[in-house]
Amino acid sequence: MSRRINSSWRSHLPGTSILSISGTDTIGFLQGQLSNDMHELDDGRCQWSGYHQPDGRVLAVALVMLQENEASLVLPTDIVQIIRDRLSRYVLRADVEFSISADLCGLGGADLATELPSLAIPRLGNVTRTAGGLLLAGYGRQRILACGPRGSADWQTLNDALTEESEAAWQLADIRDGIPQVTAASQGTYTAQMLNLDLIGAISFSKGCYTGQEIIARTQNLGKIKRRLCRLASDTEITGGEVCLANGSKVGEILNRQKSPGDGQLAWEYLAVVRLDQRQADLYNGDTPLAFLDLPYAVGS
Repeated sequence: MSRRINSSWRSHLPGTSILSISGTDTIGFLQGQLSNDMHELDDGRCQWSGYHQPDGRVLAVALVMLQENEASLVLPTDIVQIIRDRLSRYVLRADVEFSISADLCGLGGADLATELPSLAIPRLGNVTRTAGGLLLAGYGRQRILACGPRGSADWQTLNDALTEESEAAWQLADIRDGIPQVTAASQGTYTAQMLNLDLIGAISFSKGCYTGQEIIARTQNLGKIKRRLCRLASDTEITGGEVCLANGSKVGEILNRQKSPGDGQLAWEYLAVVRLDQRQADLYNGDTPLAFLDLPYAVGS
């Protein structure tokens, strides 16, 4: 990364794709598959949602948009085909069709509305469409996801107004926003609450049944959540995935990692699933100390 990511920037996102689902039964079909309430979506809103195994373990965390009766699931590229194939098993007689696309760009910075005055920059959780057909979704704190036809003049507007950063800048912002990225290596490993899906608004506890709903609801209402997603950092890169106490006892695992652009003393940042009763302990990966950093939402005790 060339500089600190606290001014406006854009990043091409080859590691992110869109799984589009269209057809007259799209809403009903996804309502029985995803953890959030599809009936709360419209052309002006987007939402986080989880896709789970029957045992409540997470297969994907997706930003979901609905435009003109077509749902778009924003997913890591390495699992988009896996999710498409799995969802297709449950189509039965539903009128739904699947397609995959990858024209995505991430926009970041506090001054996006100022630097892009010709575009309607949406707030977090909202969606706007430009005159040129570019879809803009409020993705995270001071971040916008842009997708649409590359021939649009709006793409040139983005290129002219914003400094280019690597995809790593976007991935680091995910870590700082506490948004977990489930890849092929971590599918089916963690439950929804371990990844804080309830804390980022990715679960509806009032909708009807969906895959994994019974376990997720039971954990929320009756169980004790013992592990949560936390943000950690180290002054040097770690190669292993374990989070341990000083005596070597394992208390967590690294989910996502990214190098910091140098806007602090800690060079690497991580999202890790860690035992809540060890958040005050000294943590390590091998001989490398790991420090706790804040998330933009309260994790709880």
